[in-house]
Amino acid sequence: MSLQKDRVILVGHSWGSILGVFMAKARPDLFWAFVGTGQVADQLRNYAVAYDELLKKAEKLGEQRAVQDLKSVGPPPYSDGRGYAMQRRWSNLFEGADFFISSMFGLALGAPGYSLRDINDWTQGQIVSAERLIPEMTALDPKTLGGEFSVPVLVIQGAEDFTTPTNLARGFLSSIRAPRKSFVAIEGGGHFAVFMKSEVFLKELAARVLPLATAR
Repeated sequence: MSLQKDRVILVGHSWGSILGVFMAKARPDLFWAFVGTGQVADQLRNYAVAYDELLKKAEKLGEQRAVQDLKSVGPPPYSDGRGYAMQRRWSNLFEGADFFISSMFGLALGAPGYSLRDINDWTQGQIVSAERLIPEMTALDPKTLGGEFSVPVLVIQGAEDFTTPTNLARGFLSSIRAPRKSFVAIEGGGHFAVFMKSEVFLKELAARVLPLATAR
């Protein structure tokens, strides 16, 4: 499908932010700007930093069950999926993402032509994708994500992202070279701020990125 546009604004979320970085670097002629959200900065440090921040959050809230669960698996790296699953469980709870993730299944069931079989295929597809992508992402040299960009780069991140830690995303932006760059933290937002705080996200997008396209 053609968008009938010479250039578009490229937005990448979570692992898509890795893909977006490589796309923006490879073909800057196709994009007005790259916008990362849930920005992956350093996959090797990602879970370790997230673990520390989750534990601090749990202790601050007095959430003893979270403290016990996190301490029971300890900091990464983990030898199996239990530790990563435990981190994901509490990051989703602290970010308020559980309801959003559950609602995706409802939206899918309400979509024309969708069935329970499609939901099952979707779930299995995520498992297979994780099996293939996580080793690739873990082996990725963080330096390949940084460096020189020929297009403006904006990171719009949830202020409390316990999946792709906000301070790592901020460090990523500080380390790169681009014609323009800026960082926006969405208060009350987590890893899924692009969806759960969509009005704020779109407002920032329109204010900071749209002028780059309309000015040319």
